[in-house]
Amino acid sequence: MSTTEIWNQFSDRIFGFILSKVNDEEVAKDILQEVFIKIHTKIDTLNERDSLSSWLFTVTRNTIYDYYRQKKVRRKEQKLLVNNTHLFEDEDINQLCETCLHIFIEQLPKDYKEAILATDLGELSQKEFASKIGVSYSGLKSRVQRGRAKLNEYFKACCLATNEAGESDCEHKDRYACTC
Repeated sequence: MSTTEIWNQFSDRIFGFILSKVNDEEVAKDILQEVFIKIHTKIDTLNERDSLSSWLFTVTRNTIYDYYRQKKVRRKEQKLLVNNTHLFEDEDINQLCETCLHIFIEQLPKDYKEAILATDLGELSQKEFASKIGVSYSGLKSRVQRGRAKLNEYFKACCLATNEAGESDCEHKDRYACTC
């Protein structure tokens, strides 16, 4: 069966399923497009013994998981950026914080850097990454916590200032003393 035939026969049902999981029509359309890209590129992995509809459901379900995983990563990155402060409205401030974050991550000790990149900004859970690199889960948790604490120190020393309302803003305290 060709991708076009699959589209004609299943796209409405797949779209309805996606929409029921994400509750946003535009996001559902984007995910539907991703699903059909995957279907088109992976149609050769479909075994004749497999049911087409269950294979389509699996591809769709995994694409929805990918969407939520990426959304989680973006939320984690934002949370890490502001370190429990308010989310910034100003694009320049966001850009400054993001630039500083990446510079600060590069300054972390290798173990902390790898742990932060894989778990906070990557797609692996702490347990998965601990298993992958052969360290205990509690050992990896410590690395992540220490890495976050170091990033917090870097931000406080360089970029985070508090306004009159007690809210943190991402701006250079001393441009010449800051490494970013």
